[in-house]
Amino acid sequence: MLSLDSSDTHISPDARISSHAVIDGKVILDDGVRVLENAVIRGPVYIGRNTVIGNNALVSTYSHIGSDCIIGFSTEIKESYVGDGSQFHMSYAGDSVIGARCSFGAGTVTANWRFDKKSMHIKIGDSMIDTGRDKLGAFIGDNCRTGIQVGIMPGVRIGNNSIIYPHAYLTNDVAVETIVRQ
Repeated sequence: MLSLDSSDTHISPDARISSHAVIDGKVILDDGVRVLENAVIRGPVYIGRNTVIGNNALVSTYSHIGSDCIIGFSTEIKESYVGDGSQFHMSYAGDSVIGARCSFGAGTVTANWRFDKKSMHIKIGDSMIDTGRDKLGAFIGDNCRTGIQVGIMPGVRIGNNSIIYPHAYLTNDVAVETIVRQ
């Protein structure tokens, strides 16, 4: 996200920020953004039009949050891209790409680090490709929903329009328009 490095801080005069929130570093807040009490935004970060950053949420370094999103209570978004219209509640998304109109139930977590500290690999066709990264989250398509307490392991890809039921633990990719039950 090189463009975040070269961008200047801009907070729309239309943005509403609680006096109990923290805005630190290069941060771009578009029109209609609301930042609630005890939220922390550490740049460089872009937050799109009409997005709400909820109480006790943390949005940090090199994150892009689209328009009309809800980064709900106690959610952390770190070095991730989030598409327009997505919603989170008490969730964690680190080093991930999340499409538009996704909904994360409370306790959904994208793991982004291997215990053995080796670089992350991702399956492309029949081959495992070394990403060269020591941290890598999930790749989630548009219109996906997770129930509560869903765990998504590093590098897992979830296809568009998929539904992950509560308490699922994903270690493998999920095809487009798939329903995953525990």
